[in-house]
Amino acid sequence: MIIGLDENEKVYDSNVLVVVKNKTDDVIMSIADVALDVNSKYNCSINFYVCTDKDAEIIEAFSHSVKYDDCEKSFNEFKNRVLKISGVIDVQRTEGYDSNVLVVVKNKTDDVIMSIADVALDVNSKYNCSINFYVIQNGQS
Repeated sequence: MIIGLDENEKVYDSNVLVVVKNKTDDVIMSIADVALDVNSKYNCSINFYVCTDKDAEIIEAFSHSVKYDDCEKSFNEFKNRVLKISGVIDVQRTEGYDSNVLVVVKNKTDDVIMSIADVALDVNSKYNCSINFYVIQNGQS
């Protein structure tokens, strides 16, 4: 069984649940190979989670996943708080670098990154939608 979520929904930081009869390393590697192939072809990221049909709680969580509204609230709070950090220029939604938020800074320093990470941890603890950020320095890609 495969349960795919809407583009902006995630459960356990995953947007696709793959339910298998036997969860073996070979099966997981085969699924990973398919996900890598698909991710390289499309501007969207498959972040899969593998379980067996005995994992009813996980299947239930995916079947009744969070709504877009929670992700919207999560992003808005993260953006508003991060823009107050000295040196942050912009915060944008993205689907690259295994992240869903791009943060542009004047200077990419450890202090700035740690401040952003603190906000992400706090916001992620409040919502059923994860902020996975990527930081770039202005003028660099």
